[in-house]
Formats: sequence, C-alpha cells, structure tokens
Amino acid sequence: MDAGIRRLVLFQFSLVAASAAVFLVIFETFSAVSVCYGGCVATANGLLLARCAHRDVKAPQRSPQQSLAAAYLCVVQRFLVIASLFALGLGLLKLKPMALMTGFIAGQLVLVILETQRLKKN
Repeated sequence: MDAGIRRLVLFQFSLVAASAAVFLVIFETFSAVSVCYGGCVATANGLLLARCAHRDVKAPQRSPQQSLAAAYLCVVQRFLVIASLFALGLGLLKLKPMALMTGFIAGQLVLVILETQRLKKN
C-alpha cells in the first residue's frame, strides 16, 4: 500500500473516530456505530479512487478517449459501490441516517483536505 494511501486512511480513521466519540458521548452507542460505518464507506470510496488512479498510471499507452472512458467507468463503479453500501447501511442494517452521513462527510472531508494540500505543494 502506498504511503499516501496509508496517510489518507489514518487521517480518515482519526477524524471518524473523533466524530464517533462525540456521538457516543452525546447520543448512544448505535449512533457511534453508524458514524463508524459512514467512515468506512468514505474509506472504501478513497480506496476505490486510489485503485483507479493506480490502474490509470499503469496504462500510459491509452488514447485520450480510452483514458476518458476509464475515468467514467471508475466514477460509475464508485457511485454504484457507495450507493450499495449506503443502501445496506440504511436499509438492511437500519443505521441512524444523520450519524452515518456525519461519518461519511468526515471521511470525505479528509480526502478533500489532503488533496488540496497536495495540489498546493505542486
């Protein structure tokens, strides 16, 4: 696993754990579990994004049209996986919607912040 991906997962885990601790103190254990599940969904999204980027780097001989098709395929794949995980969490597992979304947003926020910092360095 790449150091950047490890860093992303570590920061996502830290922020989601802090959010879950807040929900545990204010609400209940089930809300904290819902936050953790949302954070896991965000982590899955980040890992899928990293996998797509890694796969794209390994295929430099692609034409622009092929690269665009691969990017669209990655976006659709991530959307379907994340939507399925949300459906599983909200439908089958009956997790708390606000807590689940809080965990997901916390995890996604880490992704946005780290990518913004990386772009500022370049």
